Amino acid sequence: MEPQTNDRQRHPLARGVEILTLMVDSGELMYGVRELGGRLGVSASTAHRLLGDLEELGMVARTPNGNYRLGLEFLRLAWTANARFPIKEAANDVLAELSEESGESSFFAVYNEQRRRMMFAVSVESSHPLRYTVPQGVWLPLHAGASGLAILAVLPEEIQSAIVHGELEALTDRTLVDPDALTERLAQIRRDGFALSHGERIDGAIAIAAPVTGPSDTVIGDVGITIPETRFNATKTTELTALVKHSAEVLTRRFTGAGPRMAPADLAG
Repeated sequence: MEPQTNDRQRHPLARGVEILTLMVDSGELMYGVRELGGRLGVSASTAHRLLGDLEELGMVARTPNGNYRLGLEFLRLAWTANARFPIKEAANDVLAELSEESGESSFFAVYNEQRRRMMFAVSVESSHPLRYTVPQGVWLPLHAGASGLAILAVLPEEIQSAIVHGELEALTDRTLVDPDALTERLAQIRRDGFALSHGERIDGAIAIAAPVTGPSDTVIGDVGITIPETRFNATKTTELTALVKHSAEVLTRRFTGAGPRMAPADLAG
């Protein structure tokens, strides 16, 4: 049995799984190459090669200082594969409360840094007979609608610029596709701490969303509500916005123990 165990440990796939297991179980946010190699009993060069393979798959991500953390593709797979994954569980009760207090359908969307897109992961539908149901399990662009804009506005500057100056598809007549105008819109969203859209992803749908962050201030996604335009009451915008921002703050604290990525001065808006 011992030779088989050693062979398994030497296999790159097994070692890749061991790295992910170690990163999940240790509870640390970031890991150095030498540290991971030492814990696995392999050289730093071997650990670096394994991490490079995992990074290409989105299973891990490199931090600005050269360390590694779990990648959002790994988290996406966990969310999709297991309905009991803690992050999804954490969102369920927050969305239920948000829908109850707002009277509208609510959602929690996740961001994937490899695809640079977002996906609706959890939703709670409104009790109104006329409501919008968000499509779950589909990767969607960030530039169209509040659900994507709230994420795009707080991404690192270089990623945000690449998306804004890339190919922007007009999903409706109201989708903002001018790079300069979109850049100004994103700056306003950062100041306000939320995004509000009118028919920019789906005709006749209004959405309000606020960003949610995770470990190392990484953008996980956002939380928000969708409202049919025919039922939208503009006088309730401030009230609904406050509910959405509060929900985002609750989820951010649950995932990181810290506040939202927006600066306090920005959130005051």
